[in-house]
Amino acid sequence: MDHLRAGAALFNAGHYLAAHEPLEERWLQAARGERDDCLQGLVQAAAAVHKARTGNWPGAVGLAESASGYLDGCDRERLRAWLDRLAADPELAERERPPSVRVDGTVLTPANLRFPAAGMAAEALAETRGDEAMVRAVEYAQRDVEAGDETTAFVTLTLAYLRDEGPAVRDRLAQHVERRRAKEADVQGLFE
Repeated sequence: MDHLRAGAALFNAGHYLAAHEPLEERWLQAARGERDDCLQGLVQAAAAVHKARTGNWPGAVGLAESASGYLDGCDRERLRAWLDRLAADPELAERERPPSVRVDGTVLTPANLRFPAAGMAAEALAETRGDEAMVRAVEYAQRDVEAGDETTAFVTLTLAYLRDEGPAVRDRLAQHVERRRAKEADVQGLFE
């Protein structure tokens, strides 16, 4: 469920490429005979919108058509109708956002997420931005949460990064990453 929550929140925030990542990861985790067509529809819908927004209109059309088929019978009629319109006019994505994806009747945003879904979403966002320091920061935040400490700078700043609270957040996280890396290197050297 965390993968779905992370993907839906990113999709609703307009981070379509990042939304694709946790959705596809969840879909791939299922055994081949048990993969959810509705989830595959959301994976392809995110990819279709991304491709349309980057000008890959043939890719967007093919994915929109495929996504619409996968979403048939999935209680996502507004999204299916929008994807059908996108398949007919791939420039639609430049003029109009797709309908929000609801999870259990709720439209999620990055501000609604908590760990572990927040970690999945932040990691996908950092990876699609090619921001290695933020990928590492999210790893540290996830470790802190798993250790029972949800109040560390990594956790609070990762949530702020996910909510796009500005470049100062990213800079502070990068500084924390460098400090923790240095600390880990110092400790590692003691036992060699």
